[in-house]
Amino acid sequence: MINSGIFRPQYLVVLVLLWSAGGICTQAKELETIVAVRGLTVEQTQQKIPVRLHGVVTYYDETLFSRFLQDDTAGIYLQFPNGVGPPRLDPGQTVEVTGYGSPGEYAPVVTVEKIQVTGRQALPPAKVVTYEQLAAGTEDSQFVEVAGIVRSVRPMEKTPHYQIEMTVSGGRLVVFAKTLPVARPEELLDSTVRVRGVCSTLFNHQRQLFAIQLMVPRPEDFKIEIPASENPFARVARPISSLLQFTPQESYGHRVKLVGTVIYYEPGVVLFLQEGQHGVEIQTKERVPLQVGERVEALGFVSQGIYTPLLQDAIYRKISNSTGIFPDRLTTDEALKGKHDCRLIQVAARLIDVTQHGNEQFLILQDSNFIFQASLKLPQGVATTGLPANGSRVAVTGVCRIDPGTWEAGENWRAKSFGILLRSPADEALLESPPWWTLQKMLWMAAGLTFAMLAAFGWVAVLRRQVAERTRELEIEIQQRQLAERRREIEQERARVAHDLHDDLGSRLTEVNMLATLAKSQTTSPEEKGRYLSELTQTAAQMVTSLDEIVWAVNPRNDTIASLASYFGAYAQRLLDIAGVMCGLDIAEDLPELPLDPKFRQDLFFAFKEALNNVVRHATAKQVWLRISARAGSLIVELADDGRGFDPRQRHPGEDGLANMSERLQALGGECKITSDPHKGTTVRFCAPLPAKFL
Repeated sequence: MINSGIFRPQYLVVLVLLWSAGGICTQAKELETIVAVRGLTVEQTQQKIPVRLHGVVTYYDETLFSRFLQDDTAGIYLQFPNGVGPPRLDPGQTVEVTGYGSPGEYAPVVTVEKIQVTGRQALPPAKVVTYEQLAAGTEDSQFVEVAGIVRSVRPMEKTPHYQIEMTVSGGRLVVFAKTLPVARPEELLDSTVRVRGVCSTLFNHQRQLFAIQLMVPRPEDFKIEIPASENPFARVARPISSLLQFTPQESYGHRVKLVGTVIYYEPGVVLFLQEGQHGVEIQTKERVPLQVGERVEALGFVSQGIYTPLLQDAIYRKISNSTGIFPDRLTTDEALKGKHDCRLIQVAARLIDVTQHGNEQFLILQDSNFIFQASLKLPQGVATTGLPANGSRVAVTGVCRIDPGTWEAGENWRAKSFGILLRSPADEALLESPPWWTLQKMLWMAAGLTFAMLAAFGWVAVLRRQVAERTRELEIEIQQRQLAERRREIEQERARVAHDLHDDLGSRLTEVNMLATLAKSQTTSPEEKGRYLSELTQTAAQMVTSLDEIVWAVNPRNDTIASLASYFGAYAQRLLDIAGVMCGLDIAEDLPELPLDPKFRQDLFFAFKEALNNVVRHATAKQVWLRISARAGSLIVELADDGRGFDPRQRHPGEDGLANMSERLQALGGECKITSDPHKGTTVRFCAPLPAKFL
């Protein structure tokens, strides 16, 4: 930003550079390079700046709404207006495009008005990039090259493309290609490949990137560097317990093979295998039917789960039947130890309630003082009947899923919670029906009421201990939040001071420099030198006053109402004495000793200063009264003069002082009230509510 009254040579250099890059468009100059279009801001693209580009088509496919052009400077997306049918183009064709720059939904694009094929040439060399560069978004629409491992391959339903997910060092991306370098898509899984294509980003409605795609234009742009095994299931199976354990010789990134018995299966989503004392979650898109109890071998990519490792993008095949897995009968405390995650368990508990969301049923269960839930996926549109009544004691059998919460080493650690995935309604077994309210049972209840009350007192004591512990934790959290808030306030205060120094003193220092230079110039006459030196002295005095105001606003010793009132009075007397106006002070003696926020003090002072300057410059007053008081939780500052009044409802061009005062008081949640009479003078009254946290 160039401040009024300041000129610096470096600004001219910046302006020239921005103009040469197409960054400043004061006139509708036609842009001829893609990098100039990409350098436009959103505001500049709204001016529809004309463009004329010559480049080569790097990718063009209407079924994927993908149209990209690249010249010697960069690549860009081509957009066609509604109702304008885009032509059929092929990668490698050179074209001339005329149109205008548009903001696009992520990066600037070109809205095409006319496109003409001019020939054919080779695609530009692909830029080798990392995942971090792609994730930064700067490579959007560029022809790039990456290498990685193929995680999954599937044909798209309504287009002739394959959608390939691959891992690149640092992350995952999706590749779209019409042809594959293998005869069957499954042969590509787990291969190390090198891909060239146009980087296409996915973005939300806030113009923020959330996924990366690569559009492959030609068959030769998709190459296998290290092919996958011809028979992937021929590799040696690893124990489930070895996943993500410390193994210095083990490579990471390729698929691993696991063998186990199916204990849970949801087609196209997930299956769980168990082998011995270990279980594993396997995420898969395959829908080959499986039965609980069958022996299966699965291939997938190891990834970190919430608590235990899992396999992603897996394939599997049945190898034999099994005698099945018998569940481990556990208490809730044993389940919370975390040693049975992804394993088949059985827990007995009291049924509190049953709910259903969509096609998933939830059983809310309680054992002792611990509440957990068991979930069951039902066929679409089916609601189970014949469930045990609330209050029944039931045994639920299913796959244990641990929610670890905060991890701590040692045998005393317990998970935050756990849940159970049920396979079928048969996994819910009734152990005991809820009690019926008979007279005999009511007499027994009356007899046991005393014991229950004693137990309740004991439980209250336990709860009080837990509440005390939680209170201490909350106090620590509050202290941390207060510290973070204080740091944020300090950073805001630093930024505000820097802004004040730059805006106020910066311009005056430049003015001092210019006046001194003019005064020293040999071409300046003695009269002009005298005038320049006088202006220099006046400017220096104004700088001292401005610096004093900034220091007063920042100094924490002045963060009280009494200090503010004292400074306002001294400032008014000093300024009015110079102007030859009598100043009367009426400052309340009962001002509360409350701290004030520096921004509160500064905004109120700027409004007060504006009002005082208006008195000196316009009122022709002989006497001014300054009254300061605190009433009803608000600070009242009143400035009254006996000068010539004015009509506050009439505003003239250039008179922004009154509006500025009102805006500053509104920012503080207060108000500025001005009353004026041509025969009685003007009264300006500031009413600003004191910060609530100090009252």
